Amino acid sequence: MSTNEPQPEYLGSAPTSDDGSGPGSGRRARRTGIIVTAVVVVVAAVGAGAYAVGQLMSGGTSPASAVPAAAVAYASLDLDPSAAQKIEAVKILRKFPGLRSQLKISSRDDLRKTIFEQAVKGSDCKGVSYAADVKPWIGDRLAVAAVPRGSRILPLVLLQVGDHDKARAAVRALEACNPSDGLQGGSTGIAFVGDYMLLGEKKSDVAAMASSAESGSLEDDAQFKTWMGRTGDPGILTMYAAKGAAAAIEKGAKTGVTSGGGHSDVLVPGSAQQLHQAFSGFEGAAGVLRFKDGAVETEFTSKGLGTGVAGSGSGGPGVQSLPGTTAAALSVAFKPGWLNGYLDRIKQLSGGASSFEQMMRQGEQQTGLKLPQDIETLLGDGFDVSIDSGADLSKLTSSPDPSTIPAGIRIKGDATKITAVIDKLKKAAGPGADIVQVQSKGDLVAVGTDPAYVAKLLTKGDLGSTSAFTKVVPRADRTDGVLFVNFDAGNGWAERLADQLSGGDASVRDNVKPLDALGMSSWQDGDRVQHTLLRLTTD
Repeated sequence: MSTNEPQPEYLGSAPTSDDGSGPGSGRRARRTGIIVTAVVVVVAAVGAGAYAVGQLMSGGTSPASAVPAAAVAYASLDLDPSAAQKIEAVKILRKFPGLRSQLKISSRDDLRKTIFEQAVKGSDCKGVSYAADVKPWIGDRLAVAAVPRGSRILPLVLLQVGDHDKARAAVRALEACNPSDGLQGGSTGIAFVGDYMLLGEKKSDVAAMASSAESGSLEDDAQFKTWMGRTGDPGILTMYAAKGAAAAIEKGAKTGVTSGGGHSDVLVPGSAQQLHQAFSGFEGAAGVLRFKDGAVETEFTSKGLGTGVAGSGSGGPGVQSLPGTTAAALSVAFKPGWLNGYLDRIKQLSGGASSFEQMMRQGEQQTGLKLPQDIETLLGDGFDVSIDSGADLSKLTSSPDPSTIPAGIRIKGDATKITAVIDKLKKAAGPGADIVQVQSKGDLVAVGTDPAYVAKLLTKGDLGSTSAFTKVVPRADRTDGVLFVNFDAGNGWAERLADQLSGGDASVRDNVKPLDALGMSSWQDGDRVQHTLLRLTTD
């Protein structure tokens, strides 16, 4: 094994200028192809789902240890996570017949081989094989990063390697294996930092990034560590965007400079201003995909991404009090003053105040509402949308009767004012709207077509204490938004729905059957950091 000194390595010996001009300028397409291939490796691995990651040992450093601290974006994939996560992954993913038959992966090495074969599929690289050219050196971790350099944002690809010389030779072979492009020698930039091979379009840029990572890596960056800490336990897939990502994107939009140094032809007038407005308060974001406690979950955290409409503690109806037989539900609690911030964004997108006012007047003519005031009244402090598992799916598709559909909306607010707005909407809709049932109790208003279910929404249900709900929405009391699906509610309604939609395809039913519950919840902590947790459990 060769030395691990952080020295840059380059493919081929033909000279080229740093800007890609002169005799080597035709190599940019091929050099970019190598970078794209490496990115495809990451995407293919995510698509494969890290199925059956079979060995129970983990080691080595994180790719972040070889990324410059100045990186504004980062995503990494770990095919060799902790033993606990591997056990959970195998237990969960083996339950789905479709994954077992389609992926045909029984070990970590099989997964890496599949990724390689997908990456070179359709190319002329028939003389490069996984067994001979890749397996001897490839590791289990890979990443992509975006690193500022001057006025550009450069893509950087990192692969964990066990042998520098063999890794370098394999990349040279991949770059040169298509003789039809007329390329004489390679010019992709390569450098090695610790256990990682760094790949980039230009050798001078890769050398500079390697040197920068040696001086100060992303792994040791205070901002990176803070955001990773906010996402909880590590996982198979890690994502990160620094506070500087917003400024970098905005700068690129203003100058029209792409990652390769060329000029973008897709920017539209005003795009830089819209980016500035959308990201003006952005302070960072991170995300993790992991297998934990019998579930696959994704957790995202961010701060300063837009104004938003939801807010903790704003007093929405409370999804926990929906009926325990609920099959699917959506709940949103609004924060005070949410409408003003939302309408400000609509004004910007609609072309200014005059266009917005015209749109509002047209809406008033069509609905009979006073806009935008009646919208805020109608939605109150928040609402729940629910569908009960007792619905007869066969009747709904063959001879639907709206009066027997157990679904509805529950709104919390001033019941008298909310009902008055609904009456305006029913009047504008005409006689057909008489099927809509409206009932109220205290500060709750329920709306639907099934009178019995509408009344049920005004009684306190026990959804929040059911096992399916608590497993995927662990802290419903802190949330400002919840999406919930109970696949096992109502004696397998999800399987019956799968039969209806697939025409009785047994394979579809078999892949729906293992599903237990899905929950997505969002909340804001005391530091105004927005959290989103998505959990999927299986039987």
